[in-house]
Amino acid sequence: MVESRRGVRSRIPWERVETFPGTDAALVQRWATAVADAGDDAELAHALVGRAVASYWAAREGVLTSGDVTSNVAATTRAVALARQADDVDLLAAALLGVLYTTWGPEQLSQRPPILAELASARAHVNDEELRLRILEWLVLDRLDHADLDNAAALVEQFTSETATTELVVFRRREVLWRGCIAMLEGRIDEAVAINQDAISRWADVSGSPFSFQNVAITVAIERFFRRGLGDVVDAVRSIRASSPRVATNWDIGLAFTLSESGELDESRRILREIAANGFAVVPRDLNWLVTMQLCGLIALTLDEADAGRNVLDLLRPFVGYDGTHGSGYASYGPVARVVASLAGRWGDVDEAEQWFDVVVHQRPSGPWASLARYDRAVMRAPHRPTEALADVRQAASELRSYDMEAWAERADALELELLRAGHGEPMAELTDAGWRLQHPAGTATIATGVGASYLLTLLAAPHQRVELAQLDPGAPSSSESRGTVTESSLDQHARATYQRRLAELDALGQPSARERDEAEYLRRELAGARYFVATSAEVERARIRVTKAIRRSIAAVSQTSAGLGEHLDRSISTGRSCSYDPVDGAAWLIRG
Repeated sequence: MVESRRGVRSRIPWERVETFPGTDAALVQRWATAVADAGDDAELAHALVGRAVASYWAAREGVLTSGDVTSNVAATTRAVALARQADDVDLLAAALLGVLYTTWGPEQLSQRPPILAELASARAHVNDEELRLRILEWLVLDRLDHADLDNAAALVEQFTSETATTELVVFRRREVLWRGCIAMLEGRIDEAVAINQDAISRWADVSGSPFSFQNVAITVAIERFFRRGLGDVVDAVRSIRASSPRVATNWDIGLAFTLSESGELDESRRILREIAANGFAVVPRDLNWLVTMQLCGLIALTLDEADAGRNVLDLLRPFVGYDGTHGSGYASYGPVARVVASLAGRWGDVDEAEQWFDVVVHQRPSGPWASLARYDRAVMRAPHRPTEALADVRQAASELRSYDMEAWAERADALELELLRAGHGEPMAELTDAGWRLQHPAGTATIATGVGASYLLTLLAAPHQRVELAQLDPGAPSSSESRGTVTESSLDQHARATYQRRLAELDALGQPSARERDEAEYLRRELAGARYFVATSAEVERARIRVTKAIRRSIAAVSQTSAGLGEHLDRSISTGRSCSYDPVDGAAWLIRG
């Protein structure tokens, strides 16, 4: 409480803004009366802030009970001016906070920085404990809005320290949910859910509005989205929507989102189209407008609703530099730029999409949302920039698995396979019902499974490595058992002839490329360094013949389907007492089986 000229000023009901109570007409009228009865400018400033805060939701619903009171924006603007004249730092802090609370919506996001800067500067001089803590709350929210997690965490620690001995019950343990939000943003998903569940069970009765069931439900829904299990919460969302008529539109959109992600597309489409009518005008432009519109964009993408998607793109563009933060920062829907980029890539300008994807992938802290953005970028790039899409989707799959987001990682794996099958990336051998499907720029062929294919794949996976017989055929003697009188080359006749033929081709080139010069040098080393020996055991020779014949049969089978790939393998594979795959491009094959 703050002493005024005529006594103790009434406490401003700040928490009414960040919760969803019914409009309290009597409360609004009491503050309107306080405005009318103010005895001086300081009392008037305080009353204007109180009336504006009390009527935040009433103003948005068009049910203000006093028709002659000024708008909330005008009221708080006047209160700030009066507080400055009064030279009262606590009153000024209350008035500036009043501006933040009563204009809490998308239009005012860009207007916050100078107000927050002034409050941060004045905070050390503010006497009222509640005002000091509310300033700190807004600073936390601002850092979360900008994905500045390190500074957000530092402010949370400061808040924790300052509330350790507070008697203001509404602030106790509030920092716990911020920790949960930060944990989720950083990819500590299970920890985030546990924090929220523990908070609602332990402190809901003493810790005020932030510890609501809806906050916990939103956190669980984000976890289910990350784990591709939103179907688990459809019934819970229906229940919350039915019990929350004042925010029914928000929960309608939440329901449409869970349905779209769960495959129930018809009902989701119906809800989206109803909400999208008249340019989404039905969505309240309040403190949760931004997160709600993010969901609308994701629904439009899933349902391929072009008109709605283009509309959401236009609506979200001005907020592309923010994260969608729920309420006072107790949950986050991630970067608006990810949604804008996906919408632009589908229905707008690909260059714009690349710009915003780059912001999310490279400029925000790592975490699930950045990894999902990398996957989204791969999806967008696949048709026209497949090589870059392949790099994106592989990194995304690795990152998503590190956050235990296996279902999303499997989606990334599927896109990777699709790109590889289309001929992008390294050569690939994929096990199918028909056998091993070999795909290479030189051609595509399918060969039967068996020892020959097994030997061949071992070589394809390890280019330019000499593989001993015993590594290919466990029944063959090891190389140490095969040394004897030097009378026979370790390169068989076919391999030596192939190397010599290729070297002659390279030597005949007038101006060989750097790669061709490197290849010629490699072949010379191999031919010059081939050692001669005879086996001390006939088993070694039998193993050499057995392995060589099996490999050559597989190559012959490839040639029957693809002469180009067969020729590539014939030229690149040498057999003998050790074998190798020596492709010109040096590329290892990806073996998927």
